[in-house]
Amino acid sequence: MGRYYTIVNVDKREELSRPGGLKMAEWCYHGAFKVQALLNLLAGPWKGDRVFVLTYRANPEEEPYGKALAEVLRETGAENLRRYVDDHYREVDPDEVDAEDHGYRYIYNHDLRVFLDLQHCPAARDDIAPLPLLLAMGFLGAGDGGDFDLITTEMEEMVGSWCDSVRSLEVRKEPLPGVDYAEFRPDFTATEPGRFYLVVNVDKREQFCSEDSKLMNWAYTKAGMVTYLLGLLAGPWKGDRVYVVAHDAPSGWEFPENDELCDTLAQSEEKTLFAYAAAHFKNPGGEDKDIHETGRAIRYIYNHALKVYIDIAHCPQLKEHWTSTAPLPLLLALGHHGDMEGDFEAGNNGFAHVGTWCATARSIEVSKEPLPGVDYPEFRPDFMEKEYMDDWLREQKEAASS
Repeated sequence: MGRYYTIVNVDKREELSRPGGLKMAEWCYHGAFKVQALLNLLAGPWKGDRVFVLTYRANPEEEPYGKALAEVLRETGAENLRRYVDDHYREVDPDEVDAEDHGYRYIYNHDLRVFLDLQHCPAARDDIAPLPLLLAMGFLGAGDGGDFDLITTEMEEMVGSWCDSVRSLEVRKEPLPGVDYAEFRPDFTATEPGRFYLVVNVDKREQFCSEDSKLMNWAYTKAGMVTYLLGLLAGPWKGDRVYVVAHDAPSGWEFPENDELCDTLAQSEEKTLFAYAAAHFKNPGGEDKDIHETGRAIRYIYNHALKVYIDIAHCPQLKEHWTSTAPLPLLLALGHHGDMEGDFEAGNNGFAHVGTWCATARSIEVSKEPLPGVDYPEFRPDFMEKEYMDDWLREQKEAASS
């Protein structure tokens, strides 16, 4: 069961409901067939028409779309517009619809004197497309029936808010000359605020992330993400440029050996390493048990360019904690500032070392045993969250005196 949506053109008496799922959370994403088709239709044959994203629950008493719905119900004599559509509208065959990406970026609402820039949507990584939500009738939210669980009341109140002004929409590839409207950013997201990270291999064009990719939700020595990273560095990723890059990092990868990467990003639509890797890099596959087993056995991390090594067994760990903060993800972090939920907070012990191994990532070598003939000094970044610092220092003092 769920809440099922169809895209309708009231003036042309047409319906675009398939292919794919009908629940909002199944299809309302950038690049999805129906989202792309909706943009192309509004830019062309449906321009100037009343177009809505409709469910059976749509109620003319509800705001902000109720006035627009009530007008259509009066015109048709229908009690439920969704059922009326089922009986009287022509269902547009997917083969009739152009769902290619033609580069439409700007959506102007001339009645409201605002515009959307789709490159600024979404603000988070769940990639929700704003236009279907702005034209939705009957959305409940809160994850109910396949609706998105939007994270603020303000977002929920914006759903359906363009139904009254849909006829004034203009979809364009370039900005409208001479039009000085305010930019409107609904920032629809079901993802809680925070900074999200991808582990990126620039040389192999591979990337992976945790289900919850806020850094401090997975950057612990015994976490699967970390053992997988260590296992890759012990094998197929050895000697590669590997970074842990934040979703909002605008730069930070401009190292001498990355000139080609910088040129590629500058010429890309995505512009940032996180977005480019998410769009174009493949996942190496996280189910390789051998890689995880190899990673779990790694104890030593060498940086040959800096001529230091880390002994993971010496990473600070409280007695009652099952694990400690993993040093490598923090040392390879790009775009980390310690100022958002899920980051290693500024002021934590070792914070000054965050990101300091990015420029020398190729020289990293991981090992189960000490490397023979290598006499580097041990490097101890001692990453420790400040809420645990007093307890850790007390334990260190007690251990030293015993």
